[in-house]
Amino acid sequence: MSGILGIWNSQQPSPWEAMLSDLLVLGRDGQGSWHDPSIGLSLGRSQLFNTPESCLEAPVVEQDGCVLVWDGRLDDRETLLAGRTQVPDAQLIIESYRRWGVDSLRHLVGEFVFILWDASQDLLFVGCDPVGNRTIAYVWDGNTLLLCSRVLTLLLHPQVSHEFDECYMAHTICDAWAHPAEITPFQAIKRLRPGYGLILQSGRLQQRQLAKLAPTSYDLRDSPETYFEKFWYLLNQSVRDRLRNYRPVCTTLSGGLDSTTVTVALLNHLSNLEAFSVTTERYAAIDESEPIQAFLDRYSQVKWHSINCDDAWVLSEPWEQLPLPDDPFTSCVVPMHLRMMQQAQKLGFGLIFDGEWGDEFCYIFWRDRIQVGDWQFLWQQLRSPGNRRSFVLQDLILPNCPKPWQTQWMMSRLKLRNLAPQWVQSTYLAQIQQTQVAEQLAMKSFGLDRVKALNQEIEDASFVGTMQVHRLLRSAHQLEYTSPLRDQRVVEFANRLHPSLQLDSNYQKVFLRHANRTTLPDAVRLRPKINYFDPLKYAGLGRGSQALELLEQAKQNSYLQEAIDFKQLENSLLSYRQSYEQDYRPDEPFHDGIANQLISTLGLANWLTQLDKKYLARRVI
Repeated sequence: MSGILGIWNSQQPSPWEAMLSDLLVLGRDGQGSWHDPSIGLSLGRSQLFNTPESCLEAPVVEQDGCVLVWDGRLDDRETLLAGRTQVPDAQLIIESYRRWGVDSLRHLVGEFVFILWDASQDLLFVGCDPVGNRTIAYVWDGNTLLLCSRVLTLLLHPQVSHEFDECYMAHTICDAWAHPAEITPFQAIKRLRPGYGLILQSGRLQQRQLAKLAPTSYDLRDSPETYFEKFWYLLNQSVRDRLRNYRPVCTTLSGGLDSTTVTVALLNHLSNLEAFSVTTERYAAIDESEPIQAFLDRYSQVKWHSINCDDAWVLSEPWEQLPLPDDPFTSCVVPMHLRMMQQAQKLGFGLIFDGEWGDEFCYIFWRDRIQVGDWQFLWQQLRSPGNRRSFVLQDLILPNCPKPWQTQWMMSRLKLRNLAPQWVQSTYLAQIQQTQVAEQLAMKSFGLDRVKALNQEIEDASFVGTMQVHRLLRSAHQLEYTSPLRDQRVVEFANRLHPSLQLDSNYQKVFLRHANRTTLPDAVRLRPKINYFDPLKYAGLGRGSQALELLEQAKQNSYLQEAIDFKQLENSLLSYRQSYEQDYRPDEPFHDGIANQLISTLGLANWLTQLDKKYLARRVI
């Protein structure tokens, strides 16, 4: 990805060169700036060449009275090209703006974010795609607008406060994971929501939703085979558009449906392909080598790279050698992904395909089940004592109740389930806005339709932040990842699928299983979904030295001292480690809830420590 930067009407001298240099991690193929002192506007980009046409673009593009910096890739270009060839995406963005104005956002397909200055209208326009593949951080104080691909880069500007956003931190510390849209770790800095635009004109800033996913509109006019054919047509179109790339291409390959489906689609366009897989010998029950080999036996044109991750334990990332992410989120998959990135970079690859959003493609909700007459599901929910109350209240009654009732129910639920980790100080819990956290949890918990659920997911600040962490780490290895299943056309196709095509009493993801009847071996196609990350999570906490090192870091952090009882945190970690040595049984969940809470707290402590070293002590005047 490229890094873009914009500053309008700064009231203090801007550390422009330091800020632009901070974006070099996102793109090293070209860097440029544009300044107009008469209007107080500066635009810049650290560029990554990601398509053949991008090599023809200057870092800052000036055309038709517009100035543009942007990041991403446009798809479905035929509707914009009008028979032309070798036209850079930047030119198409400017042409679309000249034709449709700010409504051009709904006419563009792809992964993109841009800043565009139109001098003739005295208008600065910032937009991003509606699926959330790209975003931008910004600061607006009523006089100055700062825009940047990275949140932390904005901290270098003297007008940006370092004060944390307490709502963001409350969700993170309390392990609530319902962060509201737009927010970042810092109160002054926001992120642009998917499909939204910022429009600055005559000194006034407005935010508008300009593009969105098409609403759910179920369709069952044709035979299932017709929908399978349509799926493959759209997936192949998505893959073809992404193969318009400047750098060598490879793919991830697991033993599951998502990545194998994407790999089959890639082989419809490529005569050979290299694939990377995470494998393990130590945790045999969760190793996916067998179904992967079944896939490779059918597709011999795939050259396979097996990456052993026996000791890729959670919290083992070498953060001292890595750029600091904008958000304090980590997970058990990061160490594995880092090994894959290192190997892919070493072999010269630049774009990695993956099966991300395969789960979202197959989202199904109880309303969908009722619509198709799945009365067995309803009966099972009502028969089960454990599910009955939750299902009736949470899915049937509360979504239709006034918001205060929803909040009150969530507050009582939080108390009953003691959601916050046991090491969070009671004084801290008393200070935070628990009602606000409960409202946000209620919004995320109650029954939704498919499109609302997807929009909620791609706007959720924890989801956006997690995606930004992975994108930064990939950029640090000069890699981009892309998923054809997250293509807007594929997502909207899934939104229109009738629930009967997504339901089966024996299998999840039944649509993908049927669509792959002739393409995948049964060892892959009929294989149940397995979470193969958890043993590495448990081992990292139970045996890894990094967890103990991060505990000591946490004790030294002044911000956490107000929120965390460090003695309780230490006791919880040591108790977990002792229990792991004595009681852990392979292939079984092991105190999963507290494990996730420990990872969240220790990851936050590490991020705060690195933040002090790399940014808060580095402000340039």
